[in-house]
Amino acid sequence: MFDKHADEAIEAEIWLKAEAKGRDKEREEMALAMLADNEPIEKIVKYSHLPESKVLELKKSP
Repeated sequence: MFDKHADEAIEAEIWLKAEAKGRDKEREEMALAMLADNEPIEKIVKYSHLPESKVLELKKSP
């Protein structure tokens, strides 16, 4: 027998994780665009809400 509430909780968790992944991808795309425009790292961190280490990693990527 399946527990309907447990199934719903699992579905909600999967949905939230997918949504968070989508937001992270959008933030990375924003940071890459700002890097391409030679914006300062501090400004990119402020507006993308990515950690400085992630922005620096993106800067090193080809």
